[in-house]
Formats: sequence, structure tokens, C-alpha cells
Amino acid sequence: MKKRIFIFFVFLPLLFLISAGIVCAADPQAEAMAPDLETRSVIQSVDVYAYPGEGEKAKQIRGKMLSRARGRILERAKKYLDSRTKIAGVNLEYQIIENKAGRFVDILKVEDRGADNKGRYHARIQGEVKYRLKGLTYGDDKLRAVLMKHAAPLTVDVWTDKREYGEGERVKIFFRGNRDFYGKIVRVGAKGKVFQLLPNNYRQISFFKRGKTYTIPDEGDRFDLEVHPPFGVERIIIYASDLPLSLRNMKTVAKGIYAYRGKESSLGKSVRKSISIPGDGAAEFCESVRKIKKVFK
Repeated sequence: MKKRIFIFFVFLPLLFLISAGIVCAADPQAEAMAPDLETRSVIQSVDVYAYPGEGEKAKQIRGKMLSRARGRILERAKKYLDSRTKIAGVNLEYQIIENKAGRFVDILKVEDRGADNKGRYHARIQGEVKYRLKGLTYGDDKLRAVLMKHAAPLTVDVWTDKREYGEGERVKIFFRGNRDFYGKIVRVGAKGKVFQLLPNNYRQISFFKRGKTYTIPDEGDRFDLEVHPPFGVERIIIYASDLPLSLRNMKTVAKGIYAYRGKESSLGKSVRKSISIPGDGAAEFCESVRKIKKVFK
């Protein structure tokens, strides 16, 4: 007998991404399949070196290395995006997003490698550059067609069978990507509790093929997503990358589903930090969010 998992919802309007050059009426089906919120980024690691200046303390040397790393990561991210946003005659414009500190690079992790034989301090620093696409209306069917092309930046659509649910109804989640990707699918409940729906103990799938639509729950899962009060916000979040992901600090609950022990505020960064970037490579990252409404019926 399947165990019932309770979920709770509230409504927020669709967020539309604007991209340049194409304007047409929104297609209802495309709009329904588009995420409510989408965060795109490029994650890279760089090796940086610094000679200690006279009287410089470790904190000052670290600051100098972080500054150099941010500059290199930003420069390389721009080159990467320039090469990924020209698709079949459509030039997708992008805008790099500042963080709360006014910087364009979020530092994810710093690995201290010690001093080399030249007396330089060495660190491998991983950083993320977030960006948004500009110009096309996000719910536009033409944009959906462009973004679902293999050459486009990594894109993952996530949707549900309905927008609103009453008590006792069951939710079905669907998602698909424009390219093969590694993914983690979580839900964030009304009180901020985080549960990983996929992969789970009984369906250990974390690699997804491009163009294929996946469903949660599906064969192999041992839970249903049945709605019960109290009413509130439910978010379905898909973390996707072209490199493997992991999510630490988890425990198994409720027929194979994982619960996140940390705070919701640390969730996204934890997933991003888990990516291992080989050499001077880069990882594309896409975070897609679906919001649904629980109403009294």
C-alpha cells in the first residue's frame, strides 16, 4: 500500500522572462509548461596564485585571491555565454545578474592548496555567474521552441496537471529538458520543510534524457502526492546541470523520500557546491520552480 505524502500550496503569478527580437501571442500550452521562475547560471573553477606582500596577513592574501578569481570567472562566463546564445539564426541576448553585494560572481567554495615551490599561495576557487535571457516573452510558444533546441542553454520545463487542488486530490508533476541533464527534484512545503522526491530510495534516477517527459510519482515510486490541509505554499524545484549533482545532509523518510536536514536558505547553494568542475571546464546550471495553489473546495 502506498504511503500518502501531504503537500500544501498558494498561488503566485507566472514570471515572464523577456527576450529580444520576437513578439507573438502566448500559447496557452507553452505557458502552462513553462516554469514560474527560472534561474540560469554558469559555474566554473579556477586556480589562482598570489605572492604574499610584506606584512600581509592570511585574510588579505585570501581577499586578493578571491578578487582575481572573480575577475577570471566572470570573463570566462561571458565568453561561454556568447558561444551558447547563438541558435539557428536567433541571437538570445542575456544579462548577467548582480548579487546582493553588488558583485557578478558568487563564490561557492574555496579549496586551499597551500604554498607552491615558488612561495606562492595556491587556491582552487569555484564561482557562479547568474544571468537572465532577454527579449522574448517567456510563455511564447516560439521561445519554448527555441529553448528546447539542443544548442540552446540548458533549459528544464516543469509543470503539473493543474494549477489548483482541493483536499484529497493528487498532484502529478512533469518535467523535461532540452539536453541530457543530471537533476534533483525537491518540494518545499508551507513551513519550509524540504523533501527530495527524485531520486529516492526506490527510484534511483538522477540522469534524464533530452526531450523525454518524466513524471512524479511514476512506476517505482512508493508514494502519492495527496493534498491535505493546512493550506499554504508548495513549490516544486528542479535543480539541473550537465554535470552530476549531489545533495548532502539528507535522511530517508516516508517510503524512500529524503528529507533535507538543513535550512531551506542553504539548499540551492548546497546543490551548486556539489558540482565537481574538471580542469578549466564549465557547468551549466538551471533551477526551475513550479508554484501551485491549494484552495478550499
